[in-house]
Amino acid sequence: MRIDRRSFLRLSLLPVLPASLTACSTSQEPIEATQIVFGTIVNLQIYSDDKRIAQEAIARVETYFQQFHHEWHAWEKGGILSKINTAIAEQTPVEVPESVKRFILKSQQLTRESNGLFDPGIGKIIAMWGFHGENWQGPPPPEKDIHAWLQNHPSLLDIYFEGNRLLCRNREVQLDFGGNAKGLAIDLALQQLQQAGIQNALVSIGGDMKAIGHPPQREQWKIGIQNPQNPQSALASLTLNDGESVVTSGTYQRYFTWKGKRYAHIIDPKTGYPTDSFASVTVIHPDAITADSAATALLVAGPDQWQEIAAGMKIQYAFCIDHNGGIQQTKAMEKRVKLL
Repeated sequence: MRIDRRSFLRLSLLPVLPASLTACSTSQEPIEATQIVFGTIVNLQIYSDDKRIAQEAIARVETYFQQFHHEWHAWEKGGILSKINTAIAEQTPVEVPESVKRFILKSQQLTRESNGLFDPGIGKIIAMWGFHGENWQGPPPPEKDIHAWLQNHPSLLDIYFEGNRLLCRNREVQLDFGGNAKGLAIDLALQQLQQAGIQNALVSIGGDMKAIGHPPQREQWKIGIQNPQNPQSALASLTLNDGESVVTSGTYQRYFTWKGKRYAHIIDPKTGYPTDSFASVTVIHPDAITADSAATALLVAGPDQWQEIAAGMKIQYAFCIDHNGGIQQTKAMEKRVKLL
């Protein structure tokens, strides 16, 4: 099955955490649904005694995902994000729904906590590197263009609100929520399932997951962490509890090679260049938006800074893999992860 790479934001989080989840063998099989949206595979796994209610809930969530994709796509026209970016470029205010305002304010908080290593205001430099499109082939943008972009210091923090009117101090800001919009989509999807009466489910978008309840006869969900050096296999497994999300950000699946050098899709806001530190970072957190943002920030932070940034973002569980297969993790994560 071919996945249309244009289909989600800046596609910063492709399936770097595989859907290698397992429930124990029980008489009750999950009700599952899979679709292609956000440029990747979305999987719903529900345990329910009422198949009709489960199917209706799945249909509702699938429709919601399609609407969410349209509204939050970073470079296709027509959605709320496109309207905001146009207004910023034209230096005009734009009215936004309260839910959008809350999401932007929360993302600003995460930008501050990450010391600017997670920043959805850098859409312009992401586009300059060619990651707002289907083909990632280079060449890298000219150094002078990157330097000019850095001189303008575009950031999500340049945005402010007057009521629900969004304004921006810097016309070079272009929003791209590829670093945490999947987390928002996961959180909202599970809210919809709970409102429909579903108590045990797992939602996965490209392998980024959140759970409610648990599988039959088990207290936890079991999740596999993909091996960056052999993406078809799991390097480790971990357990996921009721209400927890697990998100992985990686540099080894979306990149291009130019003159022998590899350039990954996750850009360091401080340098304007792709990050080249860890191969992947996995984060567990109750809030999927926070987990999504933190995984990106820790990946950019790299071996020397990740612990400081994790502390600033109040991340207790983090698992980092470098390009040589070396592992760094928090003490709390050591108790949750089993190396395979």
